Formats: sequence, C-alpha cells, structure tokens
Amino acid sequence: MEELSRLLTQQANDSTKVNTLLDIGAQLFRSEPDSSMVYSSQAIDLATEINFKKGLAYAYKNMGLGHYVKGEFSDVLIHWEKSLAIFEDINDETGISNLLNNLGAVYQTKGDDPKALGYFIRSVKIAEKIQDSSRIGTAYLNIGALYSNEESTYDDALAAYNKSKDIFSKMGYDEGIGAVAINMAEFYIDSRKPQDALPYLKDALEAYTRSGSNLSYTYNFIGKAYKNLKKYGLAKKYHQKAIQAADHNDAKLEKTKALISMGEVLIEQKAYAEAVGNLKEGLKLTEVTGVYRDKKDAYEGLSKAYSGMKDYKNAYNYQQLFTSISDTIRNDSYNESIGNMRFQFDLENKEREIQLLNVDNELKQTKIESTTASKRLLYALAALLLAIAGGLFSRYRFIKKSSVLLAKERNKSENILLNILPKETAEELKEQGYIKAKYFDEVTVLFTDFKQFSLVAEGIPAEDLVQSLDYFFKKFDIITEKHNLEKIKTIGDAYMCAGGLPTENTTHAENALSAALEILEFVRDTQNNPPDGIHPFEVRIGINTGPVVAGVVGTKKFQYDIWGNTVNIAARMESNSEPGKINVSENTYQRLKSRHDFTYRGEITAKNEQLLKMYYVEEKNSRKS
Repeated sequence: MEELSRLLTQQANDSTKVNTLLDIGAQLFRSEPDSSMVYSSQAIDLATEINFKKGLAYAYKNMGLGHYVKGEFSDVLIHWEKSLAIFEDINDETGISNLLNNLGAVYQTKGDDPKALGYFIRSVKIAEKIQDSSRIGTAYLNIGALYSNEESTYDDALAAYNKSKDIFSKMGYDEGIGAVAINMAEFYIDSRKPQDALPYLKDALEAYTRSGSNLSYTYNFIGKAYKNLKKYGLAKKYHQKAIQAADHNDAKLEKTKALISMGEVLIEQKAYAEAVGNLKEGLKLTEVTGVYRDKKDAYEGLSKAYSGMKDYKNAYNYQQLFTSISDTIRNDSYNESIGNMRFQFDLENKEREIQLLNVDNELKQTKIESTTASKRLLYALAALLLAIAGGLFSRYRFIKKSSVLLAKERNKSENILLNILPKETAEELKEQGYIKAKYFDEVTVLFTDFKQFSLVAEGIPAEDLVQSLDYFFKKFDIITEKHNLEKIKTIGDAYMCAGGLPTENTTHAENALSAALEILEFVRDTQNNPPDGIHPFEVRIGINTGPVVAGVVGTKKFQYDIWGNTVNIAARMESNSEPGKINVSENTYQRLKSRHDFTYRGEITAKNEQLLKMYYVEEKNSRKS
C-alpha cells in the first residue's frame, strides 16, 4: 500500500495512474470503505478527463463496492449501473459478467429474488462463454444463496454451492472459499441443523482471516448457530463480536443483521426490554440499507418482544408491519418468476450436460449411422418421388389456379396476426403453435391518458368521440413504431407501449422519452389547430423502467401483454402527472439524467408502502449538450 501511494506522487495523469488508484481502492474497500471511495472518486475524475473508458468502468465498480460494504444500496446501484453501461459500450464481457453478478447480489440482499436470479443467470452464461472461473464460481455461489431461501429448492442450492466450492478450491481463492463455507453454514442453520453448520463456520473464519476480509458476517452466523443450540452465552458473545467488527468497518448491513440477531437471543432469555433496544437500532439502520428481509426480521422480533412484555398494542402493530412486508417480499408473481427462470436455466444446463455426455458416442457411431442413414434416405426418397410424381400431374392445374388466391389469403392472415402480435411473437406462434412467456430484465413502459375524458365523453356524440380517439391513437401508433417501441394495448382513453421488447435493446428509455416528447408536441398542435370533427384533448404521460414478464393471453382473441410491478409504477407515474407533462420514475431518471434535464417533484406512496420518487421532464432544451 505504501509503495502504491508513493507511486501515485510520481506518475503522470494517464491510464497507469488510474490503474494505481483502482488498485489502492480495491485493497481498501473492505477495511476502509471511505478511504477506498476517495481513491475511486479520483480515478473517476482522471479516467473521465483522459477518456479511459475501461478505467472509468472499474472506478465506478470500486465506488459501488465501498457503498456496498457500508450498506448504502441506492448508491451502489447508481454506480454499478454506470459501470455496467460502460462495459457494455466497450464490449468487455469479463466486466459485464462481473457487474451483472454484483447487481444481482444487491437485488438479492434487498429481497428482489426474481430480479436477482435474472442477473445471476445472465452473468454465469457470459462467464461460461469466456471461461472466467472466478465469475462462474461467484455466480453459482449467489444462485445457491438465492435457492436456499426456499425449502423447495434446497437441493438446487447445495448443487450450486458445491459447483462454486470446487471452482474456488482449484483457484486457491480464500475469499470465495470463505463465502461458500458461510453460505453452506447458513443453509444448515436454516435447515435446523446448527451442529452441522459449525465446521463450515470454522472454515469460513479461517479463510476470511487469511484473505483479510471483514469477519462480522461470520461471527454473526456463529452466534446464530449457538442460539439454535440454546447456548445463549456463546451466542451473545459472537453477536457482540459481529457488532464490533461491523462498527470498525462502518459496515451498516452487517451491523443491522448482528443487532437483530442479538435481539432474537435476548428474547429467548426473556430480556425483552434489552431486545427491543437492539431490534429498534437494527430497524433504524434498515432505513439506510433498504433491506426488506432485515426489516421483516426486526418487525417479527419486536412483535415477540412486546408480546413478552405484555404490551399487546405494540405487539399487534409490529405484527401487522411484519405481515405487510412479508407480502411485499413474496408478491403474487414471485414464485412464478423464480420457477420459470429456474426451469429455463436448469433445462439449458441439462441440455449442455447431455451434449457433453453424448459427444463421444456420437463420434464413434457417426460412420456406421451415416452409412445406414444414407441407404435408408435413398430408398425413402425414391419411394417418395415416385408417389409425388403420380400426384403432381393431376394436381397441377388446380394448384396453378388456386395458388394466387391462397397467397392473397395467407398474406391477409399474416397481416392480421402482425396487427395483433409483435413480429417475433407471431413467428413463434406459427412455428410452435403456442407462445411461451418471457422474462425481460429491463424495459421502459409508457402510459398516456387524456384529461377529463369521462366528462368529455358525456358531452359529445359517440361517433365524434370514437373518431377523435381513432385520430389520436393512429398517430400514437406511428410515433411508437418510429421510436422502436411496441404498442401493447389501449384501454378506453389510455394508451400503453413499451421499449426493449420483444427484441431487447439498450436504448429503450431514450426511445420512450423521445416518443413521449413527440406525442406531447402532436397533442398540442392538435389543440391549436383541431381538424373538423376532432375533439382536442390534453394528455398526461408517465414512464417507468424495470423488469417485466411478457406473453400472449387468450386462445381465440390473442393479445400480447406485459405484467409486473414495472407496469404498475408506470401507470402510477401517469396518474400522478399533469396535463402537458411527462412524469418519470426514479429508475427512468437514473438512465436519462446525464442526457436530459429533469425537475424533482417529490414522492408518492405505492400500495405496498414503497415510496416512489417522481421527476418532470424539462422539454425546452431537454437534451443536454
């Protein structure tokens, strides 16, 4: 470290100096995250100044690591999304795989398992393609941790952990070995086998000590194991060590977990008042970390503690909070999303394994099979050609007359299908006879509706109303197609479209905003010069970015549709917008703020009590130079 610091003073402001700053930041982020972020900030400034994109990507990654250790996950996401975007821009597959895995770890920690699994699977696919052992091992470790959240996927968790352990052991990677050991220990603790967890925790402690990592997490799990063994004195001892280690590193996430765990031990000892103090301190830290599972555990502990104190009013209040947040973590689409992605991932793995197992046999049988197959094919073709020749002549005249009509009808049918479904989806339906639902990790959803539509509908003839809607929506369709968006549906006066599907792209947020601005301009032009028979409306627009599931519903009348919380939030953005305004969510804002001007306008509360930040697009000079 001293040698690197000395080198900094001698180096010119070039890529070598950026790399030195990155090396120092990487060495410090676990033990001194604040110091690490200072060096990372310097690396960001210098890499930007000299246009060193790869260095800039790693600098944002290191900055995110510092925030991650401190449990400041909103800041983590901001920096890692920037890092990922740069790695994608320069097509650095190692960096892409790394950041996808890291982002998955954040969403897993925050309790969004479906989104986390999507990132992990994308990461491991790229890592396997480029044969990056470190990334493969880390991705399987995280997939194992995610599968261990549900008893139904415990076997899958163990399989993923063992894959990760084998990879890290071959590499001699102590931090990876420690991570696998501690996750295996957590698995046995959750499986109510605390005695089996202790050897793994010993291995984790040794590996993390060798690598110089923060020991707070390991101490906390040792405490959990002893609590389950009803050795409460030892449990408290290790939870206290975990709190101290977390304080030393300003590791808010680890401290949160240790405080909650300490509260749980105190409840077992009937020290309810002391338990409340620890649990409330841990709960307060979740306001910084934003980790739902920790909130849930704190609410549950506080409910039990107050019940033990016979303070049933507070016990009931915290039980209600516990129930509410449990529903948030496990919403209706959770199991379906996890199950679909897990099935697809396992299927692809099985297919690869079968291909590898069969390759030798295929090579051995090729000569024999090719000879036999050639003979069979020759006989079959001869028979087929003879049969076809007999029928072709008699059918020739009929086919000649009807082929033009059939082609017209086929084209008409295909055009109708393409008006209902995206091209790729229509092709899938024609080829397979059905359409499989697909998970998209990131799309941008746009909603519009017209001001006071219901009042207007009551005051004008129905024919004029339909004609007016048709006039506006036809133009919206043109704008949507122009900006590479997919029209989803109209509901009354509401129009919904999305970018980034059915073909994924990285420009969906920019495309959606460009379409929104053009829609706004068209509606205003119509207000100023309405054509005959067209009622001029004012329009509200809302935009949000995030994951969705897309598919086709119905068997007689097909409809391509999308589902998920991303759609709900986009609708909330629209309903909380104002006529003539474009209201965007925090997710969309983060992707566009470097290129457009926005005005922050406050927060609204979603149905699950989540606070949603909102921003208005500033139309004049919206695009930054």
